Amino acid sequence: MFNKKNIIFLLVVVLMVLFSGPILAQDTIELDFMHRWTRSPDNEFLEEVARRYEEENPNVKINVTAISNDPFKEKIKIILGTDDAPDVFFSWPGEFTNRFIREDRVLDITQYMEDGWKDDFIPSILEPFKYEGSIYGAPYRMDAKVFVYNKEIFAENNIEIPETYDEFLTVLEKLKNAGVTPISFGNQAPWAVSHYIGQLVAYNVPNDVYEKDIRPETGSFEHPGYVKAFEDFEKLTPYFNNNPNAITHAQARSNFLNGGAAMTYIEINEIPEIMRDREDLDFEESFNTFKMPFPEGAEGNPNYLVGFPEGFVVSANTEYPDESVKFLKYLTGKEIGKLEAQKTGFINGIKGVVDKGDVTDAIYSSSQMVLETEKLVNWFDSALHSEVWAALRVELQKLTDGYATPEEVAEVLRETAADVREDLN
Repeated sequence: MFNKKNIIFLLVVVLMVLFSGPILAQDTIELDFMHRWTRSPDNEFLEEVARRYEEENPNVKINVTAISNDPFKEKIKIILGTDDAPDVFFSWPGEFTNRFIREDRVLDITQYMEDGWKDDFIPSILEPFKYEGSIYGAPYRMDAKVFVYNKEIFAENNIEIPETYDEFLTVLEKLKNAGVTPISFGNQAPWAVSHYIGQLVAYNVPNDVYEKDIRPETGSFEHPGYVKAFEDFEKLTPYFNNNPNAITHAQARSNFLNGGAAMTYIEINEIPEIMRDREDLDFEESFNTFKMPFPEGAEGNPNYLVGFPEGFVVSANTEYPDESVKFLKYLTGKEIGKLEAQKTGFINGIKGVVDKGDVTDAIYSSSQMVLETEKLVNWFDSALHSEVWAALRVELQKLTDGYATPEEVAEVLRETAADVREDLN
């Protein structure tokens, strides 16, 4: 028979069974989300995305942290693998992310992509997030490098868009002789020169050689195309503004926008930024863009474009991998991608996310340039092993100022790569 104690025990068990589910379902999961956009409207937009997600997922709280570009690079290196590592965070695909993958700090999300998610992306935009056959991230915005030129200055000097590198050099000389600064260039932070070099390497070095060289375990950089790329860059240096290593990229861009030079080399993602910051300028009326021309006889591919998507990855140490990936899928999906294009001018990697008319002609045409390219080639500084880039960046600034020769720069590249290769093997 049941006594009073047994009845009380059974009641407690029943109550636990009845209420344990609902109580657990209401528990709040907190995800830490870190990105690198501190300026308006990008920062506000990502805050809005987080709040929208919370509304649709009441049991999830997204803690958003924004850290500007260069400090972000250092911060993320320090906190990954610690208890302070964010669950979802921004990262540049390529060697910047690959080193974290090798250290088991980034989650392999291949299994999550197999439900058809990966088919939503433009293959060339998703490809950079793969490493040794697995997928480790998703693109948030596409990007590439182009020359933007002042239409009025070109017209006044009877200049047409050059189709070859020799024609490009002729244009630069003509502008200089007319008393116009041909190219506004700021290289205080030498990622800027790496963008020039990345495009010229893509033009001068066969892709199979390049892919082998950017792998730290196999990189030798012996192909003569590297010296040729440095030589082609050296040919541009007489046409820059004075002391490019002393000014920032932002200062050089401002100088160009104010009419101080005929052209400058920018990322397509800077176009919406310019439109927002300089409402006094009609970008589409005053400016246009073109790809860096291909050097005739070069051994690389004229249909490659330097530039890479940027995106987000999930920490391998997250307590909530499923929930983190779910948020990543929302963040980089079509619904948010359409809002992103409308509110920030950035375009993510989802197929058909915008049609002509959804954004300005300048943003749409530049994005089509990326979509139509045969292959995107990573920024040189991001593609290289960190030790190789640390040595090369110094030499490239010397080359910019005329204190190093292309062969001397190439020798440092080869020697540093050999040291890294030896350490890894």
